[in-house]
Amino acid sequence: MVAGPPPSASEVYRPNRFVSLPAELDPSTYDASLEKRRAEAERMAIRARLKRQYQLQLNNPNPPAVIEDPALLRWAYARTENVYPTFRPTPKTSFLGVVFAIGPILFWAAVFKADRDRKEKLIKEGKYERPFSVF
Repeated sequence: MVAGPPPSASEVYRPNRFVSLPAELDPSTYDASLEKRRAEAERMAIRARLKRQYQLQLNNPNPPAVIEDPALLRWAYARTENVYPTFRPTPKTSFLGVVFAIGPILFWAAVFKADRDRKEKLIKEGKYERPFSVF
């Protein structure tokens, strides 16, 4: 019985629930369909046109006052206007928002109230003499 070469690491590797499949081993990245390759070529063409437009503005002998990078504008728009993919309101984020926004206010309110009540109790008992202070 003749044994072939041992399987490579990429053939042996299987994704599990803790670690996803790396892009290099994912068939959807290297085994692209014709439609996927066409869409990728279209995106590359758009990117090349935007780059050329920016380079023409940048190397113009009489440049405009402000050189706008269309790709940067699109990125800034996507970051500011399309917030949902970046942040998803879930019970966890809502809870953390309440804890970090309202929590410190309630904590310090309780600390100051307890300190004021303690001083007031000592003043009523005559054990605390209020210091005179101009400031």
